[in-house]
Amino acid sequence: MQTCNKLKQNHNQLLRLTREQQLEPGAVLTYFFECYHLKDLRELLWDWLLTALGSDNATYAKGRERSNLIFLYEKLESLLEAAYLMHQHQPSKKRKRKKKG
Repeated sequence: MQTCNKLKQNHNQLLRLTREQQLEPGAVLTYFFECYHLKDLRELLWDWLLTALGSDNATYAKGRERSNLIFLYEKLESLLEAAYLMHQHQPSKKRKRKKKG
C-alpha cells in the first residue's frame, strides 16, 4: 500500500481524514490514543529509527539522510506529546452530558 502520494496537487492537502474527521479533528486524537499509549509510541518510534539506521538501507546511506531521519523522529515525538496533552485535556463526553442535565 502506497502511503505517500507524490502528485503535486496533493501537497499540503489532507489525504487521510474523512470529512467528518476534518470537522472534528479531536476525535482523531481520541481514537489514536485509545489505540496507543504514549510509552508504546515512543518504543515504536525508537524501534523504527533503529531499524532504519541500523540496516543496510540505501535510503539512509548518507549522513544527511540519517540526520534528517533523526530530526523527523524528534519532531514526531514532540508532535505526539503535544497531541497527547491535547487529548488528556479535552473534556470527556460524559462530563458534558452531566453538565447539560
